[in-house]
Amino acid sequence: MTMKNTQVSNEVRTRSRSLRLKEAVIASFWEPAPSLRARFAEFSAVDWQRIIYWLDVSGLALYLFDRLRCLGLMDCLPSAILWRLRRCLAENRERTDSLFGEAVAVGNSLRAKGIAFAFLKGVTLPSESVPDVTLRSQADLDILVRPFDGPRVQRCLRAHGYELDVISGSTWEFKAGIAGLSTLKDIYRVRAERAIDLHLLPEKAPDRAPVSRTDLLDRAQIRSIQGVLLPALSPADIFVQQAVHLFKHMCSEHTRASWVLEFWRHISARRHDKTFWCQVEAVASGEPQAGLAIGAAVLLTSLVFGPCAPEQLACWSLDRLPPPICLWIQMYGRNTLLSDNPRSKLYLLLLRQLRPDSPAERTARRRLIFPFHMPQRVTRGGENERFASRLLRYGSQVRFVFIRLQFHTAEGLRFGFESIRWHRRLAEVTQ
Repeated sequence: MTMKNTQVSNEVRTRSRSLRLKEAVIASFWEPAPSLRARFAEFSAVDWQRIIYWLDVSGLALYLFDRLRCLGLMDCLPSAILWRLRRCLAENRERTDSLFGEAVAVGNSLRAKGIAFAFLKGVTLPSESVPDVTLRSQADLDILVRPFDGPRVQRCLRAHGYELDVISGSTWEFKAGIAGLSTLKDIYRVRAERAIDLHLLPEKAPDRAPVSRTDLLDRAQIRSIQGVLLPALSPADIFVQQAVHLFKHMCSEHTRASWVLEFWRHISARRHDKTFWCQVEAVASGEPQAGLAIGAAVLLTSLVFGPCAPEQLACWSLDRLPPPICLWIQMYGRNTLLSDNPRSKLYLLLLRQLRPDSPAERTARRRLIFPFHMPQRVTRGGENERFASRLLRYGSQVRFVFIRLQFHTAEGLRFGFESIRWHRRLAEVTQ
């Protein structure tokens, strides 16, 4: 065997071991302790080091740490990994406290101005889905308001140091502080940059179900979160929006495995709550494509963490999924979540099934496959910025440009090859 063949063989074995360890991590959230101990016994500290990046970007690192602690399996982790996760947990607790403090401050300001709003995702997710918010990876706040309140909210956020950065559809992205200097080492730390995504509530559609006479803010509730009263969506709305958020990311470059885990926990905890599932169905019937989003999220969750949907949920969501959507999730869903590369262009194959084919749509897809424009600005300076800080920001922007160029090149080629296999399989299920 030549040296090149030996290197290729070693690389294949390494990828195989890494994949098996990732699958063991996924299994740790439902398998019993004895089975997990046997699974983890075959892996070395080097194996764990190889997947630490995946643990971080998937959002599973601290969830795994807590799960093994509860099962009494902390000794399954190498000492270096164990020490690192303990440090990351302490950092994430500080960051979670900082984000929650920001949410309270902004919420008080909006309430003082009489603005109707509700926080989305993050700390508002129920304990059934996120038992401990300090284990969750979160970088910004999400707030829902009505469209006519957008300018008032913008003035309110400006008083907290935020400036409007990007408008993307019905989402206004606000930033504060210095951006672009964080690295993967800062993933759990309090960051210099703060971010708030303001979501404008869509205009009410014509009534199609009794629930459509009200909107998400009409049904919002005041909840006690960490001892503070904050407005949040109703329980059924939270579940529907959790599925919509997950499906939205399935239709984009990156989906976190932790979002799938949180959705699976939510379904599992509510499995026998028939009243809740009736409320979910009523809410979903009044929101465009909510049923499709829930069905796709349930299918992906079932493939990764095991069957979970009660018949009352599956019959109107999972069982009605179009065959092409099922095929994409079965072919790419699990593999995308377990990939070392957290980003992919394979979502474009899914988008093609969701949007009507047209010359404009085909042009838009080609631009997404390999765009011929500079990527977004990820650095932002503060007032009285020093020259050295400016150089660091410019360096970060240049590195980001090269990272995106590498991504578009590699994933564009992968997309081209995978399209051939996809169309062959698609023809088999649609003929």
